[in-house]
Amino acid sequence: MPNSSKASQTRQRIFDACSRILQREGLSNLTLEAVADEADLSKGGLLYHFPNKVALIEALFEYHNNKFEERLQELASQEDSKPGAWLRAYAKASIEQMSNPDNVSLYASLFAAEERYTSAHKLMRNKYVDWQKHVDTCRLDPDWAMLVRFAVDGLWFAEMHRYAPPDQERRNRIVSMILDLTHEKNIPSS
Repeated sequence: MPNSSKASQTRQRIFDACSRILQREGLSNLTLEAVADEADLSKGGLLYHFPNKVALIEALFEYHNNKFEERLQELASQEDSKPGAWLRAYAKASIEQMSNPDNVSLYASLFAAEERYTSAHKLMRNKYVDWQKHVDTCRLDPDWAMLVRFAVDGLWFAEMHRYAPPDQERRNRIVSMILDLTHEKNIPSS
């Protein structure tokens, strides 16, 4: 078991090193050499865990998706059992991520990687398919729930890519409006 624990700790160091490089310098500077240096490993030590850059990028996507998923599940467990609970947790988890400037730059770099690394893009698409299933079954009108998810994702992407994001005060008002939309009583009747 100690070897498994040591391998897990080394992978964590590698992911942390990747995140620092992405936040500081962007995807173009995420090389195997740079990651090995940042993680204080030999290149051979890095290659032991990830045989190539594609494997590293895929694992990094999975790592950050899993962190998001863990936080999402934690927030979902804190919600009541009323309709829209999972969607509220999704909105809150996404908003937490976009509120942290380090996360915004990290995810901007990760999403840039999707264009170059189709396998990473596929991982993200699959994750969204899974999340959409939860959105569709959150006991709100599925079309309404999807519209709310699009509002959350749109705000997230505006922040990530700096596409005319709202200032803090306006973002707070928009976030409040989005969360209000996850309550059944606030859905307009068709």
